[in-house]
Order: sequence, then structure tokens, then C-alpha cells
Amino acid sequence: MPGDLRDPEQSIPYHYDPRYDEAPNPFEPGALDVDGYLQSIAVEIFLARLSPEMLNALKAQLDEKGMFHQNMGDQSFRDEAAKLIKELAMARKVAHKWLI
Repeated sequence: MPGDLRDPEQSIPYHYDPRYDEAPNPFEPGALDVDGYLQSIAVEIFLARLSPEMLNALKAQLDEKGMFHQNMGDQSFRDEAAKLIKELAMARKVAHKWLI
């Protein structure tokens, strides 16, 4: 016999569905994959992924500018990351020409 019929939690039995497990909170700081997001921007620009050294240099420059305190989905973050990726690639090309 159910309890109070006005209480829906008592009239409908609990059912666990594994398809709806708790997902990570997208609003939690640091929950997103920063490396994957920056790599996706690099692939859009160069059609290639960044090396681990260039990725670390990019993250260091973004951290110096305080960009990690912004929402990564914001267009200004994406524009700044794209600008820094292009600068890093250009610096690498110039340094490579001088070493040859």
C-alpha cells in the first residue's frame, strides 16, 4: 500500500538506469579537457596537432595572460588561443630557418 498519494516519490518506485549516470559538471573549473580543446583549435588552423612542447608553451602563454580565468567557450579565449598558436608556429619556422 503506498503512502501519501500526493507525494510522487512514494507512488512511483525508484528505478536505476545506468544510461543516466552522473556526468561531470561542465561549470566546475578545470572540468574540461584543456589540452584537447587547444588541440582542436590547432587542427582547425593547421590541420595538424601541436607537439607536446608547443602545447606546453601555449598553455604557459595563456596562463601568463590570465586567459584560464575566463570561460574557455568564450570567443575571446578562442581568438587569443588561435593568435598565440599562429605566433608559436611562426616563431618555430623562423628559428628553423636560422638553424639550417
